[in-house]
Amino acid sequence: MINFLPTVYEDELLYSVFARYKRMCGMLSNEALINDLFGSHIIQRSIFFPQHINAFVSNLTPLSKFTAKEIIMKNTMLPFFSAFLSEEKTKRVYTNMVDGCGRGIETIIGFGGSKVNIQTYLRYCPICFQEDMVKKGESYWRRVHQIVGVMYCRKHRVRLKDSSVLSTANALNFICADEDVCNENVLTDNFSTKVKELNIQYIKASEQLLWGNYQRKDLQFIIRFYIDKLRDRGFASKQGSLYINEVQKRFLQYYPTEYLKIMQSTVDPLKETNWLRLFVRNNNKNRSPLRHLLYLQFLGVSVDKFFCEDRVEGKKTTDIKHLPLFEIEEMREKWLILLKENPEANRSQLKTKGKGLHTWIFRHDREWYEKVTPRVKTSMRKTNDSEWEERDKECLKLAKQAVERIMNEQGKPIRVTPLSIRRTVGERSWFNNERLKETHQFMREAKEEINEFRIRKIKWAIDELNKCNERITAYKIQRFVGFGGEQREVRILIDKVLKEHY
Repeated sequence: MINFLPTVYEDELLYSVFARYKRMCGMLSNEALINDLFGSHIIQRSIFFPQHINAFVSNLTPLSKFTAKEIIMKNTMLPFFSAFLSEEKTKRVYTNMVDGCGRGIETIIGFGGSKVNIQTYLRYCPICFQEDMVKKGESYWRRVHQIVGVMYCRKHRVRLKDSSVLSTANALNFICADEDVCNENVLTDNFSTKVKELNIQYIKASEQLLWGNYQRKDLQFIIRFYIDKLRDRGFASKQGSLYINEVQKRFLQYYPTEYLKIMQSTVDPLKETNWLRLFVRNNNKNRSPLRHLLYLQFLGVSVDKFFCEDRVEGKKTTDIKHLPLFEIEEMREKWLILLKENPEANRSQLKTKGKGLHTWIFRHDREWYEKVTPRVKTSMRKTNDSEWEERDKECLKLAKQAVERIMNEQGKPIRVTPLSIRRTVGERSWFNNERLKETHQFMREAKEEINEFRIRKIKWAIDELNKCNERITAYKIQRFVGFGGEQREVRILIDKVLKEHY
């Protein structure tokens, strides 16, 4: 049983609470930490969606007032990422977090097929960090700073910074928001006032999702709501058919291209299947909450207004039956001729070639249409060798830039390894493809020898201690860098660096 917990700060991630508990107890082992917190060895894979919350609550002192629901709603990312999910899906995720059953949380939420990816590292505001250190003597990881698309701290209106703590790691190390991974240096803000104000408005809406605890709406309701609001703006007919070209035009006028790129929501106006054109289609696919908020912001609808709405209409149906204007046999014959003349065409291409004819057949003779119209399966084009060579050159360039970034990164040095290069680049599994020969060769050659890395860390530690006007000793360097106290080889190396360079 846990006899105490550190003070849980407002909007603090549960991961952050656990990290501060680990530090207060002086624990080095993550396994020991998990056993202490949960009473048994369980697996925690996600910073944003921790599981086995009931086991943790049961392991607290009987005087504790914490509940699983309070923790999930106030100290995890569930309220944001489930805001536009149905009640049924939200309950499934909630149950998985409470009981630790299943591994499908990210799948249910829609991370798998989403084009909107969460950030690679935990983020923080340098001014919040500075104020925390002065007032509290420590800082912590805030939920709102981890929301995808949030670029600023709304309180201080400065750019958020990436820490060196991975938010996507499978093995959690429970690292505090301290001087080792954060600093007080404010980033230069090169974005326009327009971009900044759009993002501040987005952050306000995101905070409402975090704290609102709204009743969930199903996708059918959401689609109908959007159609109603588009109709109110003159972007849809009375029956609810969208004037999608006008919607796209006004959307791109409202949001600068630069901002949409930052928000992972670029719209290619020439692409018939861009995300904006498909957004108000009832295709039963999850949409990222980021894009829902972009859409609501474009429509001028607040989060409160959306969730308080209880009546929607959507598309209107009509009872008027349109009788065929031509004989069925005549239209069938024309369709068969079109099929014969275009044997390789798929249904979409046939629809374009037989415009009007396709609509008539599809509406009035659907069963026959399905029987005679083939579905042409298009095989996925394999990437040829020349394309892989071109991709290899691009990846090599990215890898070299990553090495340069790692070597010049402010704060505690990170060792140059193939893994750290891949993490810095931010690419996923395809970056490991064996056909990227030059890239892999470079990463192997760029790998930093352990003693070279140690020397770089030692020099960094000396510079940092000098900034604080500290007296330089081998022991202080060893403790500051975090080598531990039993590594004789490291102590010899420190002495050597001090003797040769200082």
